[in-house]
Amino acid sequence: MEELSRRVISLNGDDWKLGGVPLGDNPRQADPREIGAIGQWHQATVPGNVRLDLLRAGVIDDPFYGLRNQDSQWVDARNWWYLKDFPLELAPDERAHLVLHGVDYISWVYLNGHLLGQHEGMFSPQIYEVTSLLQAQNHLDVRILGSDALRAPRPPLGERWRLWFDQRFFAPVMRHPERLHMVKCPMSFGWDFAPVMRTMGIWDDAEVIVSGPVFIRAMFVRPVFRADRKVELHVSLTLDAATETPAEVLFTLEGLTFKRQPRTDRHAVHLSPGVQRMDFTIKVPYPRLWWPWDQGRPDLYSLTAEVHVSGRVSDSISERVGLRTVTMSPNPEAPPDAAPWTFTINGREVFIRGANWVPVDSLPGRATVDDYRELLHLVRQANMNMLRVWGGGLREKRAFYDLCDELGILVWQEFPFACAFASQYPATEDFLRLAAAESRAIVETLRNHPSVVFWCGGNEFAPRRHRPLLDTLARVVTETDGTRPFHPVSPSAGDSHFWTVWHGQAPLSEYERDQALFASEFGLQAPPGGESLREFIPPRQLWPPGEAWAYHHADMDKLLRYAAVFGPADDLEGFVAASQRAQAWGLKVAIEHYRRRKFRCSGALVWQFNEPWPAISWSLVDYYRRPKLAYEVVKQIYNPVLVSLAYPPRQYQAGENFSAEVWLINDLPDPLLDCRIEVELHDQSGVSRRWARDVDVPPNSAQVVGHVVWTLPEGARWRVQACVMHGRRKISVNNYDLSLYDPSTSPRSVRFWTWVARS
Repeated sequence: MEELSRRVISLNGDDWKLGGVPLGDNPRQADPREIGAIGQWHQATVPGNVRLDLLRAGVIDDPFYGLRNQDSQWVDARNWWYLKDFPLELAPDERAHLVLHGVDYISWVYLNGHLLGQHEGMFSPQIYEVTSLLQAQNHLDVRILGSDALRAPRPPLGERWRLWFDQRFFAPVMRHPERLHMVKCPMSFGWDFAPVMRTMGIWDDAEVIVSGPVFIRAMFVRPVFRADRKVELHVSLTLDAATETPAEVLFTLEGLTFKRQPRTDRHAVHLSPGVQRMDFTIKVPYPRLWWPWDQGRPDLYSLTAEVHVSGRVSDSISERVGLRTVTMSPNPEAPPDAAPWTFTINGREVFIRGANWVPVDSLPGRATVDDYRELLHLVRQANMNMLRVWGGGLREKRAFYDLCDELGILVWQEFPFACAFASQYPATEDFLRLAAAESRAIVETLRNHPSVVFWCGGNEFAPRRHRPLLDTLARVVTETDGTRPFHPVSPSAGDSHFWTVWHGQAPLSEYERDQALFASEFGLQAPPGGESLREFIPPRQLWPPGEAWAYHHADMDKLLRYAAVFGPADDLEGFVAASQRAQAWGLKVAIEHYRRRKFRCSGALVWQFNEPWPAISWSLVDYYRRPKLAYEVVKQIYNPVLVSLAYPPRQYQAGENFSAEVWLINDLPDPLLDCRIEVELHDQSGVSRRWARDVDVPPNSAQVVGHVVWTLPEGARWRVQACVMHGRRKISVNNYDLSLYDPSTSPRSVRFWTWVARS
């Protein structure tokens, strides 16, 4: 048998050229003669972005520094051409397909002067057969429509919505109403943590795939768990045959994260000319399951499919496979109209500890495997088992999902629709067709990843007003996948975006009023440390905060309101420290409340883990990968085994009683026997009070194991440390500062934000 005939010729690299021309009168009418009007060419990189190439060429200044992003908005008023030359010769029986995995946003593709196609959409790949067009030397042109040509008039607003639009919080997401007519990263139009940076470019991989007469377009692998506990793989191959032909399909299944003798299966097939789907069943002997990291090993298989024609390998493709099931179980004590919110993996209920994930860069073409690896290892080290890929962002690049598979991190994936407050997404046939095509491409790209366990239609828009869009997304998920739950929109039917704290300026104790079945957003802003601030705020604006703070999203009124409780905050260092303490303490109050309500509330996702540019935001880790104080606190209280104290938040005085319930929470699937819980009160002189108890910790549990009642000694600063000991090993530590509390009363806006959280 000859070697595999598939060849993948990467078109990635820095050997592209980039040039721009004014939009002109008819920018949507492509004409290759535009190239002749380009006066200056720049070196370009794919994957990449127009602004990145202009930055490297010295045409624009770093848009992430100060207010400089305003100076590069002219980029949107031009159409941009990417050009690349590459050699490729085919053997007589070979075929070639050009594949562009992500072009942002409306593009025209030419090869050797021939128009291959026009495409709208950021997420669906463009696949063109180019066999008959190839020459010894080839010339590829990609024209990208300038963002200013996508502008649309703002729809008229009724009085009902004018209040929402006029609020400072909503203004950034309403600035560009044209975003509601596109399926493009919504955040790029400006958000309350992201700049107006309407990206253009070839942001994902570009390649030419060379095969024999039969080309494998895609492979979808569905693990099926039978009643007799045996596991099968139901495999769908999308095959493209040049002519009618008999063929043989050979599957090879082998362990990727463990050693096992490879298993092979052969299937004789007869192919018709053109694209067709063929289904196969493969048995899995001695199956090893994929688990999130805190429940077991995230074991992976590799499945390779080869198509043999006339005794030769025509094409081959490999996919990772994880054997797991995912369903949603109802929460105890839930209202009858609520959705089930307990993630059940391989039949086991799993409490979710995680965060919201936003794009790693406002210029997404710049995101690399190393960026994903660095951030996802921070996620794992923070004891998180899920990321919500937020609907204002992206379908991330493949490396993100590969790493989540390997690390055992669950992914809640949203489609790119978000925050239609004063208007709504169109219900026209054209828009729904576009939404279906782009969403189908997202599902087809991600559906083989075991880490992806949940589809969600998007973020913060009314389900009833968007029924046509949500029905379209539900149909796409059912037809294209059908193996994972689909939820229409977040929040709805039981999950909460709890913004009474922060946007409503309520005291931090207000978190303990949230009775959500699942807490999918909550958080507080905090500035990054001084080292990071100095990288993007000009020196004269560092302190007192200048206009660059506001441009990078600092909400100073709310920052000062919460920092004042944890001050002093009258200089830069003090303000940063107080704000970060407020963020950390607020998240601690919220997360411990949700964890004590385990499975009445089935999970907590902090807003937000990362950020796409240097900002004063809700992130735990700033743009430069420097964790804030809240990261360390969340890491501590997301420990799968946690001792948590429930006590009334107030100003304590010497001589009065401190009383707390002692909770023990275990998210692990196994019991911990012969443990010891120790709770100590520390004052200026050291440990002054101690409480201890020996316990066996049941698996997957949350329970009260005792009460602490102490009379507080003289002093003004008391700290409590609670830990779980297993033998001589300290497996969990939790710390409390009794001087930290938020005495503020709830302002009127609490009512508004409480309504928002429940709507």
